[in-house]
Amino acid sequence: MLEEHGIVVEIQDKFAFVETQRDNVCSHCTANKGCGTASLARVVGQKETLVRVLNQKNVKVGDRVVIGVAEAALLKSSLALYLIPLLSLFVVAIGYESLAKLLEWPSYEILTALAGLLGLFAGLMWVKRMSVKMSEDLSYQPVIVKTL
Repeated sequence: MLEEHGIVVEIQDKFAFVETQRDNVCSHCTANKGCGTASLARVVGQKETLVRVLNQKNVKVGDRVVIGVAEAALLKSSLALYLIPLLSLFVVAIGYESLAKLLEWPSYEILTALAGLLGLFAGLMWVKRMSVKMSEDLSYQPVIVKTL
């Protein structure tokens, strides 16, 4: 389980809204001075993130908590978010190109690119629909692991 510390800032029904600080692990790295990620982190700075979590521990506003999300859920959702649109882009573009050769249509690169963009859009719409279902599935919701 991936865990993060935060403070409860709001309670709504069975959910608590927890404010967390983005952790900058760059300070522990030996390549800190020459790393682009560390430079970007210095420019962007520390920011708070508001996370909606299941309130199974009946916490109250102001409580310090540790929240967590299952690693498998994070991996599945990340793969869906990044892999599905990319795969649909390539599948539709290659499919159109193969169909054009099979039917002996003139092969214009712009049409292949447009077909790929159509595939990307379809993949993004599928991910959007899937993310709504995932947001309703309690196994994908972050939970309060413990109060501090």
